[in-house]
Amino acid sequence: MIRNTVHRHALRSVPVVLLLSLALSVPISHAQLPEAFARDMKAALDIHDAAQTVGEEIRALKAFRELVDRYPEAWQPTYWTAYLATQVARLKGRVDDFPEDVDPKALVREAVELSLEAQRRAEDADDKLASDLAVLEGFVSQFYSWLVADSEEEKATWDQKKREAYDRALGLNSRNPLMYVITGINLFDEDRTSHEVMAGIALLDYAEQIFNQAPNRALTTYFSKDFIPFWRQRGEARLAALVKDQ
Repeated sequence: MIRNTVHRHALRSVPVVLLLSLALSVPISHAQLPEAFARDMKAALDIHDAAQTVGEEIRALKAFRELVDRYPEAWQPTYWTAYLATQVARLKGRVDDFPEDVDPKALVREAVELSLEAQRRAEDADDKLASDLAVLEGFVSQFYSWLVADSEEEKATWDQKKREAYDRALGLNSRNPLMYVITGINLFDEDRTSHEVMAGIALLDYAEQIFNQAPNRALTTYFSKDFIPFWRQRGEARLAALVKDQ
């Protein structure tokens, strides 16, 4: 995984609520899926986790795309392909060897469609899973505002879609660890106090504990685990500066 410095605005505009109760892992049934499914999903995510170049991230994206077609009854491949599409798109302008034949805007459009397809495939989802699917919808909506929208009006429309999706996610599961990460990062804003930054770090730590309980992350919704190391380091630096100035 290329160090994830995801655009901050992709994680903004979320009500700041301190979610301090234990969040439970999303229950996922694989009874109807072949045994190879878990192995194939893990292999695809392993490519992403080990990626050090844009080419390797694209290879991970292609691996997940293949699984979307191979397992048309499963929501997980569409979920992770949507996320990986945003992670390749964000590298445009950040790396020197970004392929000329890869269109970041097309990738984000693909991510939006796949996030909705994941919801269609998980039509019987319980509230916890539906909440996580809504988080992804909000996440890719912000990428659309950031990288695709051509006018301020269009940006505002997609920012509203993001807010509505995040609000829906919280309404379905106010203890969603994906929202812990988003809320924690929001608490690192420049106008935050040392106490708020400390709370943000605690939320990231707590979310990470939950994410680490999953033996195979590829079978979960835990994409935002990628963001924790970078943002925790940034939060700790911010906290140290604030404490020093007190």
